[in-house]
Amino acid sequence: MNYSELQAKATRLERELQETHNLLTSTIDPEVVTADLARTRAYAFDSAKMSVEDVVAGCADSLEKYGFCVIDHVIPPADVEAIREEVMAADDIVNRNIQGIKDLFNEEGANTEELLSGKATEYNVELRRVRKVGHPPKPPNNIIWMPQYARHLANPVITTVARHVLDDHLRIAHLHTRHVKNDNAFIEDKGVDEFKKMRGSEKRGWHTDWPHDLSAFGNKDPNHNVGCIRQPCPDVTMCLVMIWYLTDVDENSGGTWVVPGSHKDKRNPRGPKDGISVTAPIPGDMQVSAPAGSVFIQDSRCWHATARHNPSGRERVAVVNRWCPWWLSVDDFAPGDNYNVYHVCRPINHAEYLALPPDLQPLMRHLCPDECDTLQQPVLDRAEAAHERTLWGYQQEEENPESMQHINAHIKVPVVPLRC
Repeated sequence: MNYSELQAKATRLERELQETHNLLTSTIDPEVVTADLARTRAYAFDSAKMSVEDVVAGCADSLEKYGFCVIDHVIPPADVEAIREEVMAADDIVNRNIQGIKDLFNEEGANTEELLSGKATEYNVELRRVRKVGHPPKPPNNIIWMPQYARHLANPVITTVARHVLDDHLRIAHLHTRHVKNDNAFIEDKGVDEFKKMRGSEKRGWHTDWPHDLSAFGNKDPNHNVGCIRQPCPDVTMCLVMIWYLTDVDENSGGTWVVPGSHKDKRNPRGPKDGISVTAPIPGDMQVSAPAGSVFIQDSRCWHATARHNPSGRERVAVVNRWCPWWLSVDDFAPGDNYNVYHVCRPINHAEYLALPPDLQPLMRHLCPDECDTLQQPVLDRAEAAHERTLWGYQQEEENPESMQHINAHIKVPVVPLRC
């Protein structure tokens, strides 16, 4: 066959493949598939019983196929209760500190140097200098109040999965608590009318996470907008969102809602032209189940929602963090946002950095203004290998000049020819 015939055949086969895929999709009931997935927990892998290699392979496959996975028992059961208590206590400290910072920043005339030189202390709040010159200080990273949890954050299984999916150099860009009150506690706090309005097993709050959150937190306000990837998003995993469950979760105790496979869909729950209601159920949605001490990991493109019901009688307690590759800008925008707990990189001082577990320090080094955030060793190893290959090429040119004309003859780059 000549090129034109091969091209026509390829076009025909691609069309047939797409038609077959569409037919296959139309015959699948997503609710049946999801029910089976929820029943079998095929997305979950037990780090206490499986090798690191098997967990990583299973998680990578599940993230590619479904957009999420769960690693069970990352935190040993014997440690969960103490860490849960630590996280809940830290949550109270953080909330009080944030409110104090809001009050402080609302005071007219406060500037960076005044805040750091004593005014913050007068208000009994904690602030830290940021790396970017000229930007106001921010609250310290929540991790400083969670030393027991910090010992598990760079668990080798977790970091290996993240490096496998993202890149060799990782950054933990965001870290905050995310609890779901039980229904009775919500009623006591907000009242029955607000409960009927805000809570229920059929209520959702669909979204994707940064950098695929289309509203970018700040909407049209440039001082609070952190940016987002425009639609249609490229088929690349740019961020892994991890939820560390410190209580058992299922469909009745605050399990995260997900739509399996949605990370591959070009639409977005908040897409202006995609016709999706963020508050209504979606066929095939499901809630994740996991024992306390497990970690839910999702591609940031995956459509998900925090549970808006929890009849279990106890609060769901969790810590959320977002892991990014080194090449993703994590704190370049939203210059006017000083205390948002969800999307702003919250700093640590040098003493706090040095107090982190050694294996966690490289993942949070970018948060410490006193540390140079140099590339991590695996990226340097790749660069060294590339450099050696470059030297080999010049060595061949010097030692075997007669071979240079044909040394790359085996390299064929496909290209579409020009058409008249």
